[in-house]
Amino acid sequence: MKFHLNSSIVILTFFLFILLGLNQFLIASVSTSLGGSSMTSIAGDFFHIKSASAKVIIMPILNPDGRTTSLKSMPTITDVAAEPKGRDIAQDAMHVMVGTGSPFYAPSGVSFDNPVGAEKAWGSYQSLQLTASQEQRFTALTHILTCNYCCGTPMRVTINASGSCAHAQAARGFFRYMLKKYGDTYSNKQLLGEAFRWQAIWFPQGVVQDYLLATGRGNVLGHQTHGGAGIDGKHGITL
Repeated sequence: MKFHLNSSIVILTFFLFILLGLNQFLIASVSTSLGGSSMTSIAGDFFHIKSASAKVIIMPILNPDGRTTSLKSMPTITDVAAEPKGRDIAQDAMHVMVGTGSPFYAPSGVSFDNPVGAEKAWGSYQSLQLTASQEQRFTALTHILTCNYCCGTPMRVTINASGSCAHAQAARGFFRYMLKKYGDTYSNKQLLGEAFRWQAIWFPQGVVQDYLLATGRGNVLGHQTHGGAGIDGKHGITL
């Protein structure tokens, strides 16, 4: 009698698992038919839409292969705006990814609102002298930050240390300035995330497309491939 009861419980549990799996499949199928994400794209929708301002940004980070990048959340120094609701999706994404105003740490006159002026200003700090430990951090940072939107190919991204464009030079100046002034205050990850905030004002289209891709809405603007985006041109994320 005991054996018969236990067998019945096992069989009942098995059928419950089958029904649960079928239910999830049907939900996904209905969602797809209504224009929602497919089962394959759900796996790529791994970032949540920002509902509150926070010191975090989505950016390409170099993969272990040293050639391609993946989109990841990175901490920043300043607040990244929350995504508004009920407006144009592309404009909302721009609101999140493209900073405005002059952050507290920036030298006088350097602002997110003046991309050309900021690029020149940050580039002027490339000759700042650092301590030995700060130089080590500078080397590490410039070998992690990638120059995604104007250099390289989808299968061979250009790292900042090798970039000759004005944007790469500005990033190197930014790192030297920040390590000199705030090296004891902020981590390398925070400096990387904040450096990408400046890349965003120079390449708004690319960063907005990456943000929409990472939040499961890559079909809104499409996604133009760029340095390090991978063989599929989309960082391995399925739309």
